[in-house]
Amino acid sequence: MMLPEQSADALRIDVPSLLALEEGRRRISPTTLTTLTDLYRSTDTEAGALRRLLAQHLGRSGVVRDQEEGHAERFAACADSADIIRWQSTVLLPGPLQTPAYALAVGEAPLSRPGAPREATGSVVYLVDERVIQRAGESARLMAEQLDHLLHLEGTGTDIRIVPGTGPVPQPAGHLVELHLPGGPVWARPGPDRVDYCGSTGFANAITASFAATAPASSRDALHRAADAHRALVTPRAGSQTTTEARPCP
Repeated sequence: MMLPEQSADALRIDVPSLLALEEGRRRISPTTLTTLTDLYRSTDTEAGALRRLLAQHLGRSGVVRDQEEGHAERFAACADSADIIRWQSTVLLPGPLQTPAYALAVGEAPLSRPGAPREATGSVVYLVDERVIQRAGESARLMAEQLDHLLHLEGTGTDIRIVPGTGPVPQPAGHLVELHLPGGPVWARPGPDRVDYCGSTGFANAITASFAATAPASSRDALHRAADAHRALVTPRAGSQTTTEARPCP
């Protein structure tokens, strides 16, 4: 049997703080929850129930930030257990759609596997602001290869929607991911050094508005237009030199 002092030491907190967590008097983070279920040797069923309770708690208590080591892996685990995913990106491409070269250029952690995180089932949709796929600067070759990758994914069933770039950039800026977990929906904002989880339904309205402005056919056309534009920049003109290895313009 593990003593409270041992559990508190593992979490690097004092015993009163541990008791407050166990009694529900102190907010618990996803990282701390995982540590506790491992320490107490909880079964998968018990751990799953606790994660569902945390998802419900998020809806009442606001934002929980996970910035400890392994935050990207924990976010990926949440995505793997979600029934529905709606991923909106307004600055960079969604992580699961990035090529390794693109991820390296924009400073995001490379994925362990390329392409969408699961086989296309109609339960995952990626919403990308059109300006994201149009940016090139001096990185036309990188973007041409990235757009070819997107077209391959789209052709094999990945639902990629391009939100017209004629209006204001959808808010909030960056990545916004809606995850429908067993305990209810949660909205995540993943970044290079942290993931914020929130229960605000206002984010759902933002994603729904972006989705309503898209269609598969027009999204496919937008991908082809962007790919053609980047390829044209890569093709050298007579008597000229083109620099193509650089970070995409923000």
